[in-house]
Amino acid sequence: MAIRLALVGLGRLGYEHAKNIHYRIPGAELTAICSVRQEELDRVAQEMSPPVVTQSFNELLDRGGFEALVIATSSETHAELICAAVKRGVRHVYTEKPIGMSIAELERIREVIAAHPGITFQVGYNHRFDADLIEAQRRIGAGELGKLVLIRLASRDQRWVEENLVSFSPTSGGLVADMMSHDYDTARWLTGAEAVHIFGFGGVFAFPGLKAVNDMDNAVILMEFTGGVMVQIEASRSSPYGYHAPIEVFGTEGCIRIGENSFKDRTAVLDQQGVKRACTESFFAYWEDTYRAELNDFVACVGEGRSPKVGLEDGWKAVEWAFTAAEAVRSKRVLEYTPTYPGIA
Repeated sequence: MAIRLALVGLGRLGYEHAKNIHYRIPGAELTAICSVRQEELDRVAQEMSPPVVTQSFNELLDRGGFEALVIATSSETHAELICAAVKRGVRHVYTEKPIGMSIAELERIREVIAAHPGITFQVGYNHRFDADLIEAQRRIGAGELGKLVLIRLASRDQRWVEENLVSFSPTSGGLVADMMSHDYDTARWLTGAEAVHIFGFGGVFAFPGLKAVNDMDNAVILMEFTGGVMVQIEASRSSPYGYHAPIEVFGTEGCIRIGENSFKDRTAVLDQQGVKRACTESFFAYWEDTYRAELNDFVACVGEGRSPKVGLEDGWKAVEWAFTAAEAVRSKRVLEYTPTYPGIA
């Protein structure tokens, strides 16, 4: 029998989740949808016909009829929705990152989950579900690269429309929390280690409007992890050629490189101007398979009663790291970082 899912938030990623649940995950059924935007509700309702369609999250909880909840709203609402759902008896929750926007919100989420044992709680760090990265993690774990020396990760968004980015920035948590925490989580997962020292640079290079909201469009962060491995993370909102996410893992016995180029496909056009290759347009296109894989795994966790691969501790550490990393970039100082996640008694 299919796991019935309710989905709150139907923006760019929420709509992707809705399509995956409805069309591509055999063990799932899209039972209810919620959005404050009527046009988003209308689009999904007309296309997928879920039984419950509402602008009110409280009404969604009141009507019930679902086993699990998927949260894909704007970042500043995540903590409130997580806590409200768990308190109302929802036992299985998937949320997009970040789980919270402050330490106080992280603590409140932990307290609520601790007070309701048996909660399935998954956080949307979808890079962990990429087939190439999974293989890289296996090879690292098997010792094929020897002692790890350096990991470099980049995330370059296709150039944003400035008005859209300036509007999005305040509710996203900013460049470090929104984009770079993905790569920090990936580095933690690949190494099994944590950042110890953090240093970085960043600034406004392409979109002057970001200065008014105290954000950046490009940044690079350098770290020493426990065990000594060096990690470099780069993020950009202004790639002129398309989305690009190259990764390199270098060890004493070998190296793995993933996504060196941003090629959209295998087609090359040769003419009088030279050789031309189309680039991947967006992070949706590049990570498309991972969005389906992470929700498919969430549904499997619900059905099988097992713990998700990316849980509360991972979500906590990614947010907490982002606070320290953003301050390191602003102050241009090397900062020490020690995770404070207290666990659940």
